[in-house]
Amino acid sequence: DAGSAAARPWSLWASVGRLSQRGWLVVVPLLVGVAVPFVIPLLDFEYIEGLQTLLPRGDPLTETFLEVQDHFGVSQIFPNTIVVLPPNPGDVTSRGWLNASCHAMKFMASNVTEVMRAHGREAGDASLQNFAMKASDFSGLMIQGGICTSLLISLLENPLAKKYGDFLVNGFSNEDRTATKVRVKTTLDPFSTVGQKWIAAVRDAMAASEVWVSDPSFPGDTTVLGEMHLTGMAQEQMDGAADTFASLPRVIGATLLIVMAVLGSAFRSAVVPLRAVLCLSWMLLVTFGLGVLVYQHGVLQSLGIRPFLTSPDPPAHHAMYWMTPCIAFSILVGLGLDYDVFFMESVVEHFDAGYSSREAVVEALRHTGTIICVAGVIMFLAFGALLASTTPVLNQIGFMLCVGVLLDCFVTTKVTIPCLMALVPDDANFWPLKQSATRELAIGREPSFGLEGIGQPPGFRRSLSWKWNGQGTPLG
Repeated sequence: DAGSAAARPWSLWASVGRLSQRGWLVVVPLLVGVAVPFVIPLLDFEYIEGLQTLLPRGDPLTETFLEVQDHFGVSQIFPNTIVVLPPNPGDVTSRGWLNASCHAMKFMASNVTEVMRAHGREAGDASLQNFAMKASDFSGLMIQGGICTSLLISLLENPLAKKYGDFLVNGFSNEDRTATKVRVKTTLDPFSTVGQKWIAAVRDAMAASEVWVSDPSFPGDTTVLGEMHLTGMAQEQMDGAADTFASLPRVIGATLLIVMAVLGSAFRSAVVPLRAVLCLSWMLLVTFGLGVLVYQHGVLQSLGIRPFLTSPDPPAHHAMYWMTPCIAFSILVGLGLDYDVFFMESVVEHFDAGYSSREAVVEALRHTGTIICVAGVIMFLAFGALLASTTPVLNQIGFMLCVGVLLDCFVTTKVTIPCLMALVPDDANFWPLKQSATRELAIGREPSFGLEGIGQPPGFRRSLSWKWNGQGTPLG
């Protein structure tokens, strides 16, 4: 022990840190045991897209939007469009290409029907088992009301046919006649899980129809329809979310590597960054796991408290909005490291002053524990304002930020860090950092470099408030 313990005032956080160090055999399994129930829900994590989670609950505008959606269908508000890029500009008015693309649309309707009914049988969903996509669900240059328009458009010498043909060509093609669009209707909500299966089925059918074989008996008789793309708000959100979560492991890995590099450079230690990443990972796992339990499994739904209610979608589609974990992750990593660096700087200062690593942690808690808690409470109140919002996605983000801040301020810095540092031999906590002349003098050892380096080793701010009594004990 460096200095006199009796001379130091009692501190709650210092006492908590000391207990965590002495009881590490209990604390470590307890921390692991606490994390497990929150990690398991992450294994079946799901997310949702759509506009409803972004709209305030109970707002007149939201109610009006839902009324329109219920009466006209989601696909009327957020239309689904197939963009076709034929190989030649003149194809959009070619009878052969129009006829082939029309029959391709009919094939796609039949193909999607079979795929969705198969999904219904697998899921035991009676409504999907009776699902039917019709040719009349397509409305474009080549097909109207389930009827091919190729004959009508090719008879442009007929005044009535020419007028209708020009209307279709101008309404569904661009000016250069290099692309045409086809509107697609569906009774399914394209933002839902079932709707996303429908989108995937349509895209698979499109890929199988880009080269159309009009008669299987003559495979050489083909018509190249060109590239086809299914677009719309649902598709854009689905693709954006899928790409985001596909790259999320790389983003997390890169973030943690940058964290280790920055902390390693700041503290000139390999152990401090590893410990920081471990503590950060524990906090993130518990926070995100609790978020899944609340907003996907609805564990707090029975309380009836608005910020903790699940998404306003049907019960089978309850989940977090896809942007929520992405936004919360970045903010929580920054806040977690902020408190960690502030705390560890004080630990290193006391370690250099002659305290063992265990006592340096306790003394750092004595000096910074309350400050970190006050800072955490301030951030909790700031983020808590999001819980007062009527917008579900803001509630979700605010909940995760509040939980993460509280865990970091009251658990990570007070329990997890002291416990983990107690598991490592004293000087090894800062390996391979060499001890400064300040510490060597403090512990009664001959300095390995000149006294001019005392108190100001490179890379760290050192306190000059201690005095040397010549017997290996710092005073003051």
